[in-house]
Amino acid sequence: MKRHKFTKWNKEKISIYASAALVVCVCVVSGIYANSQSPSKKQIIDIESGQDEGSAENIIGEETESVGGIADSGQAEETLPVTNNGQSNIPTDAQLAQNKAKAEAADEALSADLTGDAEVAETEIVEMDEEALSVPTMTDNKSDEAAVLHFNGEDGLSWPVIGNVIMNYSMDERIYFATLNQYNYYPAVAISAEEGAPVAAAAIGRVTKTGINEEIGQYVIMDLGDGYEATYGQLTELTVEQGDKVSKGQIIGYVAAPTKYYSVEGTNLYFKLEQNGTSVNPVGYFK
Repeated sequence: MKRHKFTKWNKEKISIYASAALVVCVCVVSGIYANSQSPSKKQIIDIESGQDEGSAENIIGEETESVGGIADSGQAEETLPVTNNGQSNIPTDAQLAQNKAKAEAADEALSADLTGDAEVAETEIVEMDEEALSVPTMTDNKSDEAAVLHFNGEDGLSWPVIGNVIMNYSMDERIYFATLNQYNYYPAVAISAEEGAPVAAAAIGRVTKTGINEEIGQYVIMDLGDGYEATYGQLTELTVEQGDKVSKGQIIGYVAAPTKYYSVEGTNLYFKLEQNGTSVNPVGYFK
């Protein structure tokens, strides 16, 4: 058998063929690897769509948080449009800008309201303090009322009850007390009246004291002004109390049953008039 001899030309030819085959193999392998690693056109579209949706969802989420914060503060409430399946529609750029403007306006309004309320509250507190300082106390009122009381002797007194004087004023000499069966000085007058008869104030005055005494029973002492003071005794069912300002002719109570000091004399009104602490005869003042 004849052995084939490799010539120089044959060796070069084989080398070319081998190199070409190697290049082809490398190209094929590279193409396969590239196809397996690079995404398809569909995948690229899906990825881009996913990125768009994710961005839109992020924008919607941020806007919802902003709107929700305003709604919680009670200033504004924004609701994104929804579709039939309950998912939020993606707002446009104009809608996002409008919502942002509304949110900023609501924040400014809230700040202005809070500042205004604080100023009003402070003003009201100051005004209340000034009013409290200017309000007179009850003691001041009573002092003013006492200061304006004025008793005019010429105008005199009106009769507190309709009746006859059964015991006369007598501080110069003693008079006879039938019930006590003795003679005593008498600083008042006893005016006969039926039990339950109304007793009227003889002059304008202010009640300074009420109480019960063993001799004259329930009584009312009234300041008339200018140092004059009147005492009404043998009363029941008082209609006035200490501190009351009483007008002339006003009912202050009713005639009571006589005490044990007047059981013989009978039912009467005890009436005493004093000037600067000294009793005077009231009969000369009755008109």
